[in-house]
Amino acid sequence: MTSSDMAMAASLSYVTFKSLHETPLMIAARLSVPSGEGKKPTVILLHGSAGPSARETGYADKLNAVGIATIELDQWAARGLGGGAAGRPKTIVETLPDVYGARAYLAQRPDIDAARIGVMGFSFGGIACMLAATHAQNDKFLPDGHFKAIMPVYPIAYAYNKAPGFEFGNLVDAPVMLVTGALDQYDDDEEAAPKLVASLDKKDAAKITVQVMKSAHHCFDMPGVEVIVTDPASHQGAGGEVIMRFNEKAMLAAHQIAVNFFSENL
Repeated sequence: MTSSDMAMAASLSYVTFKSLHETPLMIAARLSVPSGEGKKPTVILLHGSAGPSARETGYADKLNAVGIATIELDQWAARGLGGGAAGRPKTIVETLPDVYGARAYLAQRPDIDAARIGVMGFSFGGIACMLAATHAQNDKFLPDGHFKAIMPVYPIAYAYNKAPGFEFGNLVDAPVMLVTGALDQYDDDEEAAPKLVASLDKKDAAKITVQVMKSAHHCFDMPGVEVIVTDPASHQGAGGEVIMRFNEKAMLAAHQIAVNFFSENL
């Protein structure tokens, strides 16, 4: 059976679950569980500021093809948000109850292995992944556990331990695969992620692997994107225009990184 055949054999359903907010939101999601016996490892996929897109489904298809279930969240619909810099939540922290609500929902399903749940996110969702890797945020929702593997993709690497709300350190005991683009105009520095890791305590730094995708802009893995947006968080906080540009070679490489990372750690 080819990878394509396995992906097609996955069971697709649209589900809703409760966030862990004090006043719970009902979060809609696309759940895909590969066929076959046994409980499946699963990756939660978190979209960026623009909202759900073909980017998340591209990763889902590749992960499904190797037997890993996926759930793609729509965090904006429950809030009535339209996406973009002006249509996203004010803080990343307020979306973390969605992430842990998804984990709680998955953990109670008979087809999902609660001990093998990872999380992956892009841009805004990537920042949520970074915060979920810290005890400071994780332990609010899951004091006796954590995500098994964490993969943030272009999560604005320059900002951690510099901007309020971007505190990063004292990490949970899970591997982190940090993927950035060399031409990302949020960071304006292809070494932003390596510099971040080098600034951390050695015990935390040892948990992180960095992959910098050459010739890759922000949203390099979003098929068809070729736009310029204005975002106050860009250019290391100076704000201004940012190129979002698809790069098929970088996307395919990132897909393989995700498959290898989650296959090894889930």
